[in-house]
Amino acid sequence: MDDFSLWVIISNLLLAARWTVGLALIAFVGGGIGGLIVMFMRVSLISFFRVLAIGYIELLQGTPLLMQLFIAFFGLSLIGIEVPPLAAAALALTFYTS
Repeated sequence: MDDFSLWVIISNLLLAARWTVGLALIAFVGGGIGGLIVMFMRVSLISFFRVLAIGYIELLQGTPLLMQLFIAFFGLSLIGIEVPPLAAAALALTFYTS
């Protein structure tokens, strides 16, 4: 059994920081690309694309991020799509940041 020494705590925090920075980079790059697409749809001359972009923005920015994370992991598995935890978190964070 591990004791709670300072080294164990610091090593666990560094491991968690690695995953946090990795997910933040994925969300930043993916959200930037997705946001660029949504922006072009939002300023499009075609009204269908404008309405679709407004609906996307209202839906994703109007729901809490924690709920989107739960839907990405548990909701997709309920309909038969098994998603690894890292991929579900990356997907939810990318959609939220876009």
